[in-house]
Amino acid sequence: MALRYRILLIFSAVALLLPLFAGAEDSSIFNQKGLDELRTNHPDRAVEYFLHAISIDSGQKHYFNNLASAYIRLGEYTKAEEQLKISLQLDNSYARALSNMSITLFHLGRYRESYNYYLLTKQADREYAEQRFEKKRVSSFIKQLSDSKPDNTELKRIKEYLKSDPEE
Repeated sequence: MALRYRILLIFSAVALLLPLFAGAEDSSIFNQKGLDELRTNHPDRAVEYFLHAISIDSGQKHYFNNLASAYIRLGEYTKAEEQLKISLQLDNSYARALSNMSITLFHLGRYRESYNYYLLTKQADREYAEQRFEKKRVSSFIKQLSDSKPDNTELKRIKEYLKSDPEE
């Protein structure tokens, strides 16, 4: 009788724990599908997969960052900022979320905040920051943006700074 009770107890425990493990696996599958959609330039589809992954497991910082990346691609910067705040609440030194926040805030015209997040990205992971914010690419982007907004003095200042600073 004791053996039968133990076996029943083990099966019951496994039956209760199995959905927890299955859910974690499912969330990563949906996250991966979202990444695949981003790679094939379908950010709208990626959003749906990332939202589903988050609904299964909301404790993964990279799910929120990936969702923000999809929103950035869609030009929905306010939504991206919301997701990045959550990602950074989960890990405030997550370099990818810090860099995406820098980019998002830049697109929202909040240049000083953007620069602060760039500095935080460098603090968190210098190598990643140097790769992500490669000077020639950033300078080219700033020049195009500055040319399209000739009255924006902050952009002019940033453009001049990048021209004059050999380090950054």
